[in-house]
Amino acid sequence: MKPLFRKVQVMPTQSFSIRQDVVPYFYNHWHYHPEVEIVHVHEGTGMLLVGDGVSNYRENDLIVIGANAPHFFRSDDVYFEQGTALLSKSTVIHFNPDFLGQTFLEMSEMKNVTDFLNRARKGFLIRAESGSEAKELIATMLQATGLQRVILLLKVLNHLTRVESVLELSKSEYTSSLDEVNTKRIDQIYSFSLNNFTREITLDEVSEVANISKNSFCRYFKTHTRKTYFQFLLELRIGHACKLLAEEHLSISQVAFESGFNNLSHFNRSFKAIMTMKPQAYQKLYRK
Repeated sequence: MKPLFRKVQVMPTQSFSIRQDVVPYFYNHWHYHPEVEIVHVHEGTGMLLVGDGVSNYRENDLIVIGANAPHFFRSDDVYFEQGTALLSKSTVIHFNPDFLGQTFLEMSEMKNVTDFLNRARKGFLIRAESGSEAKELIATMLQATGLQRVILLLKVLNHLTRVESVLELSKSEYTSSLDEVNTKRIDQIYSFSLNNFTREITLDEVSEVANISKNSFCRYFKTHTRKTYFQFLLELRIGHACKLLAEEHLSISQVAFESGFNNLSHFNRSFKAIMTMKPQAYQKLYRK
């Protein structure tokens, strides 16, 4: 899939960007940029797509997305409800991997950081309970100026290389290039899927959304994602189920129904196949 190239705005007097966003919801396009992106989610929950991976983000998670890795944030439905007081809040850092020069990256002392940034092309998710030192440094960086900003960023990267509980988001790396037609098409497919995955979706529906024939859609989606559309849909549903199991006090059957499954046995089999454990074990793990 060909995501949209996005230009990151950096002040002329600064070598990288850091900002704090407070918005009603995160609802991004499928896009990429040559800068590494580090996101500390202060408030908000939703789905996260990086490369060929589907996951979910929660409050106080830390997300690292490598250079040119295509990605897509989408807040949960509750953030789009009329009259809601909920907000999505995050601190976002963008920096070019060689903003200090290629020679600096090639120093032996930087090997761990360079390896980390290379692996980050698949995207990393650090859950709320980990990476606290890096989050504190990011908060300090918001008010820092001059050389202190650069030093703090290097400290953040140093801490991130030592975090043990890191979830890799994509199974493979993606090569990105600008293509407006594919950008619009994949935005439509993803937006439709994220809005409707809790109900039955037919190939006729989604192929109409993509404005291509049903047979062409199947080939198109599998060629560009290395998976069928229904495998992608299944991953969306299991990702949502993981969120419900971790955060809500619902029964397994309720979670299955809320995630778009009409058959409890199918839900249990699918969950174990993707998460390598039963829903009950996952729920017990997070409640503990």
